[in-house]
Amino acid sequence: MTGPSRRGPDHAPATRTATAPAPAPAGEKTSAATTRETDTDTDTHANGRPSGDTDRRTEGTDGTAAAPGGSPGAPGLYCPFPSEVSPYAAEAEAHLDDWVVRFEVVTSEVARKRFARAGFGQFAARTYPTADRTRLNLVADWFGWLFLVDDQLDDGRVGRDIDSARSAMAGLLAVLEQDGPAGARGPGEPPLAWALRDLWHRTATGATPAWRRRFRGHLAACLDAACWEAENRITGVWPGEAEYIEQRRHTGAIYVCMDLIDIVAGLDLPEEVYEDELFQAALRSSSDVVVWTNDWYSLGKEMALGEYHNLVRVVEHERGLSQPEALVHTAEAINTETRRYLRHRERLLEAHPAHRAGLTTYLAGMESWMRGNLDWSRATLRYRERENGGLPAYLEATLAAESPDGSGDHRDPAVARSHGDTGGPGDTGSTGAPRGVAR
Repeated sequence: MTGPSRRGPDHAPATRTATAPAPAPAGEKTSAATTRETDTDTDTHANGRPSGDTDRRTEGTDGTAAAPGGSPGAPGLYCPFPSEVSPYAAEAEAHLDDWVVRFEVVTSEVARKRFARAGFGQFAARTYPTADRTRLNLVADWFGWLFLVDDQLDDGRVGRDIDSARSAMAGLLAVLEQDGPAGARGPGEPPLAWALRDLWHRTATGATPAWRRRFRGHLAACLDAACWEAENRITGVWPGEAEYIEQRRHTGAIYVCMDLIDIVAGLDLPEEVYEDELFQAALRSSSDVVVWTNDWYSLGKEMALGEYHNLVRVVEHERGLSQPEALVHTAEAINTETRRYLRHRERLLEAHPAHRAGLTTYLAGMESWMRGNLDWSRATLRYRERENGGLPAYLEATLAAESPDGSGDHRDPAVARSHGDTGGPGDTGSTGAPRGVAR
C-alpha cells in the first residue's frame, strides 16, 4: 500500500530548516523487557565512527547522531527517540543462526560465520525492543529471510535475469496462500520458499483477515519493487528521484516490517484508523526516515560496487550535485522528515482519542524503527566488510529451484568462482550493468 505521489526529499518549505527549534522528544517508553542504553555522548574519531563500544547509544545531548564514517562535514541526523535494545538480543542472534541452517538458506561454514557477523538479531532487538522472546525470534528470522532474498536479487544469478526473478517472486508469494506448518522441504523447492512457509505459519496464525491481506499486499509490492530494481540494474537505467523515493519504501521492505508491529504488540487497529490519511502520513514519514538513513550509511559499500539505487547517488545524479552536497541534502531531508513525522503523530492522536492507547503503541513501534535502524546502521559490519570481489560471503543459490535430483553446487556460481571454482558455460556473473548490493 502506498500513499499519494510525493515530490523529492527537499519538498519541505524553505522555512523548515535544520536550525529550527526541534519539537520535544517523544516520551520515554518503559518496559520490563527493554534495556535502555546510556544517554552519554559518544566520542568520535576523525572519520566519524564512534570510539569505544559501538553498541552504546549514538545520540548526543542535542538528539543528533554523528555523520557516517567517510563523510566528514555532513550534518548529523536528528533523532529524538530513545535508544533501546531488547534483553533477548543474544538469544535472537543464536536462534537466527540455527534457523537459517535448519532451513538450508545458509549452509557452508564460511557463509554461516559471515552471516552471523551482520548482526540481524541485534537489528531486530533494536527495532522491536519490547518484543517477548518468541516474537523477537520471529522478527529476527524475518530479517534474515528478507536480507537473503534481497541479496539473491542484487548479487545472485536470479537477479541477472528478469524473467527468472519474477518467476521466483511469484513462487514466494504463492506460499502466502497456504496454511499449516512448514513440514519437510518439498522436492526441488527453493530453501527460501521453504523458510517462508515456516515464517508465514508462525506469523499469520491468529492474525486477522485484514492484517493478512495487508501483509500480503506489502510483501507483493516489496518483491515487485525488487524486480524493478533488478531490471534497472540489468538495463543500466537510473531511476528518477521521485520514482526512487516511492519505490524505496518497498525495496526496503519497511512496510512489511511495520506490519510486524501489530504481531509483536498484539494490536488490532480498526481499518478506518489504519487507512486514515493521518496514519498513512505518519507511516510514510517514518518509513522514509528509515530507508533514507539506510542509504546514507550504506553509501560507501554501494559506491564500491557501482550501485546507484541509493538516495544520495540518485540526488547527486538528478540534481547535478557533488557527492558532499548530495550527502548534506539527504541528511537535511531525513531531519525534515523526522520533524514532519512528529507533527503527524500529534495530529493522529488528536484525531482518534478512542484509539489513543493502540495508536501510541504503534507510533512507539515506528519510533523504535527510526532509532534502532540508525543505531544498527552505525554498528553493523554489513556496510563495512565485503569480500570475494564485492559479493557477500554468505550468498548461496537458495532462491531458484534446484534440479529434480537436488544435484549441483548450492552456492551461487559467482561466489563459487570467487573461491577458486568455475561456473557453468556462459555464467559470467556479470551483466555489464553495475552489480547491486543488499540494503
